[in-house]
Amino acid sequence: MDTPNPLAHGNRLQRAYYRWALPHYEKIGRTDPVLRERVELTDIHLYTRSGLGAWAVWWLVLGGFALSLHALGHSWPKSLGVSFFTWSALSAALLGVWLAPVTMKPSDYLRKFLLGALVGGGAMSLLLMGIHGAPERLDPSRLMRALSVATPLLIGALLLLALVGNAGRAARDRQLARLQLVAERDAAARNAAEADLRLLQAQIHPHFVFNTLATLQHWVDRRDERAGPLLRELTGFLRRSTEMLGRPAVPLAEEAQAVRHYLAILAARLDGRVQGEVDIAPALAQQLLPPGLVLTLVENAVEHGLEPKIGQGRLWLTAALTPGGGWWLRVDDDGLGLADDAQDHVGLANLRRRLHHHFGDRARFTLQRRAEGGTRAQITLTDAP
Repeated sequence: MDTPNPLAHGNRLQRAYYRWALPHYEKIGRTDPVLRERVELTDIHLYTRSGLGAWAVWWLVLGGFALSLHALGHSWPKSLGVSFFTWSALSAALLGVWLAPVTMKPSDYLRKFLLGALVGGGAMSLLLMGIHGAPERLDPSRLMRALSVATPLLIGALLLLALVGNAGRAARDRQLARLQLVAERDAAARNAAEADLRLLQAQIHPHFVFNTLATLQHWVDRRDERAGPLLRELTGFLRRSTEMLGRPAVPLAEEAQAVRHYLAILAARLDGRVQGEVDIAPALAQQLLPPGLVLTLVENAVEHGLEPKIGQGRLWLTAALTPGGGWWLRVDDDGLGLADDAQDHVGLANLRRRLHHHFGDRARFTLQRRAEGGTRAQITLTDAP
């Protein structure tokens, strides 16, 4: 079950029943988890306040049947006894076909209940006749009249069992479909989490780290004063990137700080050839995003737009609110621009999937050329409906 069983925390009788039933739940669950859930839900309904109506109807029917038998001339003990036995057996049968309808096909009803119908019909007929004493007092004509009354009742009971079995089968199919959807959702969540992990691990590209370390080593060997600031920026970038690993979401302010470290390292390595600006609206500082999302856009802009460009290049990371209650985030660059045959690579494909997994239909990602030259990558979030 998705939620704890309330019987486990109910009154003393409910807790006692739950302790008694728990081993049976577990035994059923080992072979049929769906049946276990149905049994638990049925127990919860019957043994909490929600089941008071069902119990009231059951006792009213029992009393009405006993009253009918008494009106036919039977004594109260016999009327109550026969009524209790009959309705207890019928209730148990109905409960059985409701809980496990898959094993009860229409042919099973006839085969499994035919013998019971014959025996029950004879017993009911004898009771309806009010037979007392030795069998030799049996009147065949009275027995036939009693059978004519008992047979429709038994046929009605079999039809009721068939209807309940079909309803139970339909309910089980719906439950299986729901569980399948839950399983597919969980599988999608696991796949998204694995994609997140792969993406985050790929954020620190080996060539970026190695090139930075090579530059750092060269500066250390030459005792260049730029080595210290570069080492601090690299340490900050690595710390920020690895701290985001495994977290479901991070504030935009943390991601923006990792971007600042990244841009500072590039500016130092490339001797100022690539410059960047970060402008995040204060109201969006704590806006949660899947980790590494913004870094992916920044790295994509640098790798495909700015690094191949001859001469100076700039990058702008901006985020602002929209009048309708949503917000947008842009990564603009003045690099080479979007190629005519450009397609999503692994990073952007993962980005689209992660956006949809985290925000659903509220999120939209676009990648387009800028009129001023270069490329604009934009994430737009509409307000929740």
